[in-house]
Amino acid sequence: MKSSVVSVASAIALATLTMLLPSSCKPIELGLYKVFEHGPAVSERADRLEEVKGPDPVFYGKRFAFLVTSDVHFGNKGASYTPREDDSFFDELRVQMRDRAVPPSFGICLGDVVENGNVRDEFRDYVDWCDKIEEILGTGNRVYTTTGNHDLYNEGWEYFEEYVYPHTGFFHFNAGGFSFYFLDSGSGSLGKKQYELFEEAVKKDELPKIVSTHVPVYGTSAFIQNYYSMQNTEESSQLITLCADNNVKLYLAGHMHTKHENDLGKFDEIVMPCYAVYHEFAIVTVDTDSHSVTWEFYEF
Repeated sequence: MKSSVVSVASAIALATLTMLLPSSCKPIELGLYKVFEHGPAVSERADRLEEVKGPDPVFYGKRFAFLVTSDVHFGNKGASYTPREDDSFFDELRVQMRDRAVPPSFGICLGDVVENGNVRDEFRDYVDWCDKIEEILGTGNRVYTTTGNHDLYNEGWEYFEEYVYPHTGFFHFNAGGFSFYFLDSGSGSLGKKQYELFEEAVKKDELPKIVSTHVPVYGTSAFIQNYYSMQNTEESSQLITLCADNNVKLYLAGHMHTKHENDLGKFDEIVMPCYAVYHEFAIVTVDTDSHSVTWEFYEF
């Protein structure tokens, strides 16, 4: 078993060096996270865009909704993490299923589903958690998950691919007249191949779109927290422009652990708070008539 522990001094030094490098010098396929033994590079993990069976959302008029969580971190026992409140989350989700005018039909989780990557039981716990959500949402409604950096620690990709539906971090489906795209940003970058495949797909796709990654495309302009968004500024700028030019209505991300809501012009970016720390989730409502999206956060 390989350890994910890296000395604080080394991590700070490497982080500082990464932030000081001009963006053109930053390796688009590696990024800082390779120091944690991520195993296969993103060019290997995301070498094709998988089309998966999408959910069949329940419509209320011309609206449907879905659940969003991020940074569940099964297996974390660090002092900075509050005790898990999964039962309280399930209870609150049941309340929203009962009381909301448009209850969620399926779920999205934005990565970092486990803490250590190479611990099989952490992934099993996550799958059990998803099963419970799917039971509350109703028969046939899945939780769709993309890859976080913690999921890849200590070469955890093998377990992620084995256990976590739909067994890839780079996929898409259509639901309710919208296209949903999930990109593998677990290494801090999409990489050239994945970006090009995504670009080709969205340019051919006329439907309004919702895009999900673990690492934010923008996040925040704050000096320290900006370190937790995509580090290659050229890549992030190109991705923002690509989304703006191709009818993306909403960009969902996590990783920063704190909530941010960013107006990026033609679309919004929501950076989800950490489920494991802040005990929050969101429900996004889609209006298929106006192609608008709205969201609300809930605590548990």
